Amino acid sequence: MKLINRSQSIVKKAFFLTIILFSILTLKAQTQNYVGTSDGDNIKANISWGSNQSVSGSYFFTANPSRVYKLSGTNYVDGEIEITESFKGKRTGNGTLTKSMSKGRITWSGYITNVDGSKSYISLTRPR
Repeated sequence: MKLINRSQSIVKKAFFLTIILFSILTLKAQTQNYVGTSDGDNIKANISWGSNQSVSGSYFFTANPSRVYKLSGTNYVDGEIEITESFKGKRTGNGTLTKSMSKGRITWSGYITNVDGSKSYISLTRPR
């Protein structure tokens, strides 16, 4: 009888450890890659989704991959990202990207208002 109780105890501990490990892994940010355009120029981006509704990432123009823009923001409203864009540590713009679906593909798009007041249209789509 002691052997059965001990085996059940070990199985319960293993089960709870598995649940804890799964929880830790799912709290980690999920990063997704995107392709798109900024004012018609091709860009590639990655966005990480934090468990606390934070968003971070970067993008670059494919014609100039060494110029990397950083992205940070929040996803408090489902289907919207409030984003701040920066380059070399200085804010270059901010705006709202809105989620849409077409043919099973997710696209985030919207306008970034640059620090000089001009606006840039950005569209990011998850490739298949």
